[in-house]
Amino acid sequence: MRLAVMQPYFLPYIGYFQLMAAADRFVFLDDVNYINRGWINRNRLRTTQGPAWFTLPLIGASQNRLICELDIKPDDGWKRTLERTISTTYSKAPCYAEVFPLFQAFLSAASGNLSQFLSQNLQEVAAWLGLATQFVPSSSIHPKGELKGQHRILDICLREGADVYVNPPGGRDLYDTPVFSTAGVELQFLKPELHNLQLEAAVDEGPVLSILDLMMYNSQQLLRQAANTFWVEASDSSSAKHNS
Repeated sequence: MRLAVMQPYFLPYIGYFQLMAAADRFVFLDDVNYINRGWINRNRLRTTQGPAWFTLPLIGASQNRLICELDIKPDDGWKRTLERTISTTYSKAPCYAEVFPLFQAFLSAASGNLSQFLSQNLQEVAAWLGLATQFVPSSSIHPKGELKGQHRILDICLREGADVYVNPPGGRDLYDTPVFSTAGVELQFLKPELHNLQLEAAVDEGPVLSILDLMMYNSQQLLRQAANTFWVEASDSSSAKHNS
C-alpha cells in the first residue's frame, strides 16, 4: 500500500493533488504546529496586479498551537469580501459558471474547526478531480505522542500497513532511507509535472497558484488528467515511474 502524509492546506496547487493521486491512502497531518504566513489557511490567486493572497481568517492563530486546535473566525463580512474578490477576478474565465458555485459552497461551509473544514474541502476537490484515494486524519487516528520528524512518519506508515511512503518534492533531506528500509518501507519522491502540462492559466505562474485558478481556466476532464500526470522516483534515484 502506498501512503502519503501532508498537512492540510486551503485550496493548494495541483502538485498537492498529484501527491494524493500517487498514494492509495493519504494522511492529513493536522496535529503539528500551525505556521504563520504559511499555506495552511491561505493561498494565491491571480489579479490584474499579479499573484495575490486570499485567506481564511482564524481565531487566535499561533505557531504555538496545533492545526487541529484552531477554529475559523465567524463570518463578520469576510466571506462576502472573499466571494466578491473571486467573482471579480475570474468572472471572465471560461469555466467560471461551473466553478464559482463550487467555491461558494466551499466558502459557505467554512466554519468551526479549521482542520475538519480543510480535510473536507480537500476531499471534495479530490472527488471533483476523480481521485480514489482514501483519507485519514492523523490527530484522531494516529496521535503522535513523543515521536517527531521521520520517526513520526514511519510510525504512521507502520500503523497503516504501508510498504511505500510517497514524499512531497522537498522531502529528500528529511528522511533517512536505511531507517525506512529496515522497517520494510520504501521511500519514493514525487516529481510533479507542472509547466509541461497543457493547462491554461491566468498568469505564467498558473500551475503553482491555487487549484482554484486552474479550475477556472481548464475543463474538469483536463484537470483530472493533469492530477494524474507525475513522476515518482525511488529514494536512490535508480528508478522512476511515470503516471498518466
